Amino acid sequence: MDKTIDLKILHQLQKDGRASCRQIAAQLDVATTTISNRIANLEKKKIITGYKASINYQQLGYEITTISLIKAKGNKIPEITEQLKKDEHLTHVYEITGDFDILAIGRFKDQESMNREIKKLLAHPAIERTNTSIALALVKEDAPLKITG
Repeated sequence: MDKTIDLKILHQLQKDGRASCRQIAAQLDVATTTISNRIANLEKKKIITGYKASINYQQLGYEITTISLIKAKGNKIPEITEQLKKDEHLTHVYEITGDFDILAIGRFKDQESMNREIKKLLAHPAIERTNTSIALALVKEDAPLKITG
């Protein structure tokens, strides 16, 4: 496997997930079938896990972004994360190290829906405490990671 070509393909797809194999092949000066086969292999290996649109949530009315730190009671982290995964307002849920156990990022259209979700978190019997912040400005989001070999 030529990792260099695979990394270049990944870089091209990060820039434009809708790029065709023909377009990528032209950019990298390789055969279209080579690109197609390599992409299929990257998908098979689960390096490429999907393709999705990059959405401007603010344009859809989701003006509020929250960052919640959650402290679990005892060994309740898996129970909490399973529930958080199902929450339609949350875009990211991470298990973390430090004073808190979980970090959750959410999107809300208004303060009322945000407040309702925060109160729901606080009422969860497996949650000891939370600390929620509201993002004031979007500085960087969904930026491609520079992938190296």
